[in-house]
Amino acid sequence: MILFPNRKIILAVTVVMVSAGILAQEPVEVERSPNKVILEGKVYYIHVVKPGQTLYSIAKAYNTSQKEITIENPGAASGIRIGQALKIPVEPTMKQEIDTADKTDSGPERIHVVREGETLFSISRLYDTDVESLLEANREVDPDDIPTGYRLVLPGTGPDLKQPAYNEEGIVYHRVKRRETLYSISRYYGVDVEEIRNANPELGWGGPKSGQVIRIPVPQVIDHPETVLDSTPADTMFRVEVDSVPEDYFYDDLRITHEDRDRTYRIAYLVPFDFRKSVSLDSLLKDVNSESRRNRIIERYRQEQVIPQSVHFLEFFQGSLLALDSLRQTGMRLDVRFFDTRKSIKRTVEILEERFLRRADLIIGPFYPFNLEIVARFVRDRRIPLVTPFHSELDMVLENPYLFQVTPSLETEYRIAARLFASRHDQNIVYIREEDSLNIEKHDFFKELIFDGFDDYHPAEPVIFKELVLQLEHTDEIIHSLSKDMKNLLVVPTRNEALASRVVSSLYYQVKGFDIEIMGTPYWTEFSSIDYRYYHDLRLIFYNSNWLDYMDPALVRFLAKYRKAFYQEPQETTRKGINYGLAGYEISFYFIDALRRYGPRFILSLDQYHPALVQHRYDFSRVTNYGGYENRQITFYQFLPDMEIKQILVPAGPVRHYEFRPLEDRRRKWLDLDRDWSPDKQ
Repeated sequence: MILFPNRKIILAVTVVMVSAGILAQEPVEVERSPNKVILEGKVYYIHVVKPGQTLYSIAKAYNTSQKEITIENPGAASGIRIGQALKIPVEPTMKQEIDTADKTDSGPERIHVVREGETLFSISRLYDTDVESLLEANREVDPDDIPTGYRLVLPGTGPDLKQPAYNEEGIVYHRVKRRETLYSISRYYGVDVEEIRNANPELGWGGPKSGQVIRIPVPQVIDHPETVLDSTPADTMFRVEVDSVPEDYFYDDLRITHEDRDRTYRIAYLVPFDFRKSVSLDSLLKDVNSESRRNRIIERYRQEQVIPQSVHFLEFFQGSLLALDSLRQTGMRLDVRFFDTRKSIKRTVEILEERFLRRADLIIGPFYPFNLEIVARFVRDRRIPLVTPFHSELDMVLENPYLFQVTPSLETEYRIAARLFASRHDQNIVYIREEDSLNIEKHDFFKELIFDGFDDYHPAEPVIFKELVLQLEHTDEIIHSLSKDMKNLLVVPTRNEALASRVVSSLYYQVKGFDIEIMGTPYWTEFSSIDYRYYHDLRLIFYNSNWLDYMDPALVRFLAKYRKAFYQEPQETTRKGINYGLAGYEISFYFIDALRRYGPRFILSLDQYHPALVQHRYDFSRVTNYGGYENRQITFYQFLPDMEIKQILVPAGPVRHYEFRPLEDRRRKWLDLDRDWSPDKQ
């Protein structure tokens, strides 16, 4: 057992790795590992030592020196072990240094004198350019108020950007330049920000640092990247500078009594329908030589042919229509308009020039982070409430008082889940994670929250906490961490379906005489390779803010209403299982009904506003005194052996001892950590 000096608890920590042995003296041939990782902006091979390999033979295989290896792996100086994972430094081949940040035009300066009635959009059409390029060349201009006679600088041609060269694994390495963000990088390569984050878990919840090398995965062939590769990064148009902490915001202009309840409310939806003729598979596979990359492209293409991505947003749209119909039946006057943002920043900027948007009472959408960044700045300046349905990072809501984030952040999920673990401090808690050093920061943060919860409970007996670091082929080691004398709570915070499947299978077939519960993540209910019977027998606990109970009469009535209107049920879901159709209905009803009841000042009335939705309830809390609102309603469910699924409550924690732990310490620590990771203020 280990006594943590700064904590009043004792934790039993076990790290299970593959068995190690003494290396044979006779060197054997070393094959260079195909696996690469990026740690702190530097690229490494990960080499697992095999019998007979020596430090010399490994260094020779990777064309480096033994000294370089020992610098990166200090323990290697005294000998290496079979099964030991070594970091081998490698300088990635950069075909060219690509800079996606804002460029300075190299051509001669041209001037347009603004005439009465002209807008940025009309001027851009006159000179065959786009609004973003005009804004880039005229940073000081207010796009909504260009005075007549203003000398507008026209953009030049600027330097040409070369096409990136992908390696055989479909990965290109990009060295981050000053002022680049994940969004400017994602638009250049035509890859979603989420895909870049998944390929670079070491980024945590922040953004890349200048000089850091990050992976760019093969572009999604089904997302029409030609609409994404616009000429100007969004951060150079509407960037929110956060070098200093903003001042508190009190919504003073909303504190007047709402009187005109019979007014017509203007609601705008920004939805990326983007109906387009699909590109032929032959054109997508042109010049692609890697067999693995070709297979990935073919698989994505087939998925898009079966269910086009636009179908997801069509169901959100249909659910919204049902909510609007219900609200109109109350006598509410609505002027509702849907705008197709496609997957284009250029199109989004054009939409924001619409007069209707500037006078809107509520905006719902957009759905992609690089578009959301632009619209969030737009609504903040005009004090228009903006609802983002599926964005789940805290970056933008932290400093935008008019932004509402419906999907809880990972930080909020971790905090609430940690309370559940802390309340079970008398159980044998086994924390299982995969052997993936790139996610270590997330795991460390989650465990820190769990330990803090143990502190709050001040248990009289030592807390048993075991950490297992597993490889997929060694999940049988889990059984050695279990106790027959007490209940076992196995925490597996992963979205990796392969790991979850191996853990569940290992326990299901080998463990009969233990009292076990497993704690998963919202992604587990969407895994297709795991039989739900395993979940029931192992009493899986998972948390979700959008779980659907198809036995609930309210949901049955909604589905019947949806079928009657659209001749089918809403079926498409996000990776976390959020149903697009139901989300469209509940989000629309919640916020537009709030306008009906309280008018624009509904922001000040959320504590007393609890409408009856179909399946869920929202619990919006303001994240900072100068930021917006995050939905922190997360519900826990458990699979039971009798094939039922029940909701379980998270016990209220004991009263915190604030003389030892100030209330703002944790929030400040999180913000400091965020800034240390150079967050992309989207």
